[in-house]
Amino acid sequence: MSAFDDTAGMQEALQPLLPGVEVESIVGWDWSNDPLSLGTWCIYRPGQLAGILPDLRTTEGRLFFAGADSAIGWRSFIDGAIQSGYHTARHIDDYLNNGSR
Repeated sequence: MSAFDDTAGMQEALQPLLPGVEVESIVGWDWSNDPLSLGTWCIYRPGQLAGILPDLRTTEGRLFFAGADSAIGWRSFIDGAIQSGYHTARHIDDYLNNGSR
């Protein structure tokens, strides 16, 4: 039995939070073992970002970086990717409009 079909275990875990809840089914996908995704979202060790996050956001000349894993908020989610893309687009716009070529 996997975590994706253990309705009894899920029901037991939820009882303290939602007394009387009845779990009818569970839907999930094992992204770690999916041959097309090759894993899940990025997870950093405690304190790891403090040293590397500034470098992940650093511009190198005319080369700009954006991505969900270097986002300021909602790191590793689509919201973070959107925020990072927007933030980087503003930096590119400033770069192009200020003649910093």
